[in-house]
Amino acid sequence: MLRLVALLVAALVVPVSAQAATNPVVAAAKRTATVKSSKLQLNVKTTIPGRATMTLTGDGAHSGTSVELTMRTRAVGAPVTIDAIMLNERGASVMYMRSPSFQQQLPSGKSWLRVDLSKQAASLALDFSSLLNTSSFAPLEKGLVSTTRLGRETVAGASTTHYRAVIDIRRAARAVPAYGKQVAALEKATGVRLTKSSWNVWIGGDGRIRRMRFSTPAVAGGARGTTVQSITFLAYDVPVSISAPPRAQVFMTP
Repeated sequence: MLRLVALLVAALVVPVSAQAATNPVVAAAKRTATVKSSKLQLNVKTTIPGRATMTLTGDGAHSGTSVELTMRTRAVGAPVTIDAIMLNERGASVMYMRSPSFQQQLPSGKSWLRVDLSKQAASLALDFSSLLNTSSFAPLEKGLVSTTRLGRETVAGASTTHYRAVIDIRRAARAVPAYGKQVAALEKATGVRLTKSSWNVWIGGDGRIRRMRFSTPAVAGGARGTTVQSITFLAYDVPVSISAPPRAQVFMTP
């Protein structure tokens, strides 16, 4: 019975023109990009056929161009916690990381590792630099091809409308240079040319995005797979304070 209901719902979804000036996804992307701060949750799942699936979850906040996250995953069957602070320092995107899993590899007295994302993002298994600016919403605002309304759903306690959006990645990359750099870095790291992508977007009654989910190509050990990223926004324009850790506790990477 549940499967029959699901099939009926899928048959009744109503396509919405992406070219309409009042397109709800475009409007929500623009409105969300203007917020000054937020509390958020992150879920990232990377699947490589024939290899172990890696899942990472996180809680955090953003203020301006700064992001703070506490992330959880598993390595060799053991739980791992990673604290991350992402900032823009003198025009460069940087990330400070702290975790018991690599504490022994740091010099005595150092508990944080600083990574220059501008230089090393392409070699990271996960690139969080897109959270540092409003280009996170660029694909929805500048690359939308079509929108389908899927129905009403509750997300993090809030009533939302769920949409499926088809994105022209190359068009968005041309329109927003910052996003274009992210696309180029991902293509270089994975060897996959990005063209179109399907996103799921949940929009709240305030006209802002409450959740967005999308997939990107992934590569591990020469094998290709997929990373599915989901970001849930719990609250907007709330007090958030984010700063770099004490310099004496930081180990600077080359």
